[in-house]
Amino acid sequence: MNSKEHINTMTKLTRTAVLLSLALIFQIGFNQFAQPAVGPLVNMTLIIAAIIVGPFPAIIIGCLTPLVAFFLGIMPLLPVVPFIMIGNILYVLVFSLFEGKVGQFSSWIGIIVAAVIKAGFLAISIRYLIVLFVEKVPPKLIVAFSLPQLYTAIIGGVLAIIISHYLSGYLKNRNN
Repeated sequence: MNSKEHINTMTKLTRTAVLLSLALIFQIGFNQFAQPAVGPLVNMTLIIAAIIVGPFPAIIIGCLTPLVAFFLGIMPLLPVVPFIMIGNILYVLVFSLFEGKVGQFSSWIGIIVAAVIKAGFLAISIRYLIVLFVEKVPPKLIVAFSLPQLYTAIIGGVLAIIISHYLSGYLKNRNN
């Protein structure tokens, strides 16, 4: 590995660590505000990570955040954690498929499609799959994994696109 590749790798690792830290700060620090605040902020961080460092680091962040939520007691049911991870993976991957590829509005289209897929997956999972592992799913959890997922994914994605537009310019200037 040459010096430039080493610097690029270290830069990507550092940015991923900062974005993971940011997602965890939102998740832990804003826990008292629950889903209406935490959901959009974590989703925003996932999309910013996908844009700035790529889909694989964003997927790592999307898998670690629900795991940490379980260990801290924010997410009380362990069987739900893998479904949240898969929802986050779908969100990042679907967005990344569209981002920068389908014309001027590709990021916006990507956010909408990714949000619908993530919300749909989580709504189906909480109603039909998680019940295979959990005898009685709390009604609050069923509600939280339904329509609010669509809203939090769209809001977080919109914030991410706006912020990353400015962040990308800043990071390009810093790299030159």
